[in-house]
Amino acid sequence: MERRRRQMNLRGHFTPGPEFGETLRAGARRAHETGEVDAASLEALRRSGLLGMMVHEDHGGWGYPPATANTVIEAVAADNPSIAIMLYLHCAVVVRIEQYGTEAQKKHWLPRVARGGELVASAWSEPGSTADKRSLSTTAQRDTAGGWEIKGGKTFSTSATVADFFIVLVQLPAGTETAHATGPTYGGSDQALFLVEAAAPGVQVPPGALDMAGMRGSGTGMVQFQDVTVAESNLLCSGSATTEAIQLPHRLGLTLGAVSVGLAQAAHETALGHARDRGLFGEPRFQRQLASTEIAVRSARAAVRDLTTGPADDRVLRAYCVKVFASETGETVCGTVRGLLGSAGYLQAHEINRISHDAEAVTHMGPPTHLCLDLIAGRWDPAPGPDR
Repeated sequence: MERRRRQMNLRGHFTPGPEFGETLRAGARRAHETGEVDAASLEALRRSGLLGMMVHEDHGGWGYPPATANTVIEAVAADNPSIAIMLYLHCAVVVRIEQYGTEAQKKHWLPRVARGGELVASAWSEPGSTADKRSLSTTAQRDTAGGWEIKGGKTFSTSATVADFFIVLVQLPAGTETAHATGPTYGGSDQALFLVEAAAPGVQVPPGALDMAGMRGSGTGMVQFQDVTVAESNLLCSGSATTEAIQLPHRLGLTLGAVSVGLAQAAHETALGHARDRGLFGEPRFQRQLASTEIAVRSARAAVRDLTTGPADDRVLRAYCVKVFASETGETVCGTVRGLLGSAGYLQAHEINRISHDAEAVTHMGPPTHLCLDLIAGRWDPAPGPDR
């Protein structure tokens, strides 16, 4: 645990002492049992200042680059994956506000995050919508006062039950913007992103999180928008900027793969603890398997770190590759460790089963593995070149 904390390199803003990690680890166990956000873990996150780590210093944050943020998210995930997934998605919204927000929007929203410990959630997925977010029923229409009226509902929104505000992906009226692009893409240019207060009239979050198998402490739930009226100043971006904003974290190198690396590290350390407690380090088969999980974790970590280096022009493609590789690594390491644990690994209460469920959940998130594969393959030119 101490090794992971030293890796965080937090430049003096925040040093997560043993009590922070202990709070997160205990909270992860409680949340897995209850299926709700652990109050103590969430409070520790709000008080830590980490919600403001990617907010620019001009707005009261720490101004961390994506590489440092990935390292922080990995370390948090090793202790509490649900809190880490909330933190990652929160940071993904923060960088979008930094990039696409007006100066007035930045001054309004970002200090609340950096100094007030407020949490933002993405309200994107919908019942019946595809993973590429191109079939939305949630709409935004101009109202007579010059603002917007939002109607619709979202599901599988991480942090929904505890968020202070949302970034909402909506469909614009026909003819407002350009039509959907053809081929694999993520979102559409006939859509927009709005910032909406959780306490705004008409915003309804049903009590209780969805009863999921993994990431049970992430507060994932539903959000209803019943004739929610917002001002023009709540519009973050629209048109082609919407698809750009959706991809922004990938362009910057901020990746959900960091969560998977933390999960893989936690599974690997579970196996190490098992071997240490039972004197198995001298058993050749166990040693070889531990070596394989060590290699897997280090390789996934290297892939995440490499994402923020090198040329930026292909970073989105590399981000999809890293997300798939890291999430598959997390699942593979968990499966290997469960096998090493023998019968103990199949006890429902064993830690490896919670970690495994959390690792599997990442493959279905932002964007899910099957969509990543489509987006990767869709970038190839099917036309033969002159040398073929």
